Amino acid sequence: MKIALKWEKPLRLKDGSRLNQIYLCSGLDDLPKKPGVYVFARKFGNNIAPLYVGQASKLRGRIEGQFNNLRLMMGIKNAPAGKRILLAARLYLKRGQQMSKVLDIVESALIKNALAQGHDLLNQQGTKTKVHVIRSEGNSSSRQVAPLTMLAERK
Repeated sequence: MKIALKWEKPLRLKDGSRLNQIYLCSGLDDLPKKPGVYVFARKFGNNIAPLYVGQASKLRGRIEGQFNNLRLMMGIKNAPAGKRILLAARLYLKRGQQMSKVLDIVESALIKNALAQGHDLLNQQGTKTKVHVIRSEGNSSSRQVAPLTMLAERK
């Protein structure tokens, strides 16, 4: 299946304590009311570390609602140093593709990619996703199918 996403410009999360919130984010009004995925992340230098991956049938509304999710916002706030950002991507469905199925595939792929890179993610309950760390030794041929370090999500 071919899936098409278009990523919006990153949005910076700002301190929202003046308005009795943990974070505020200007630019949410520019996000589409279309299906897509979003990632709350931290940025340090040129590196971006995802903290939370989500999906939505209507991006703008879902993301706005997440700013009222106390457990998620506290998890983001308590993550290691770095500027907090929001990345959002609109999903472009092709003929015959079911929105919910495609969103599940994309969200799962983003989560697995983040875990494979060694990032700690917050799940829907605001807790860290547990991973197994698999270390292997061998020759250069074996490294093509099994890198020296692999991470797998605990079920």
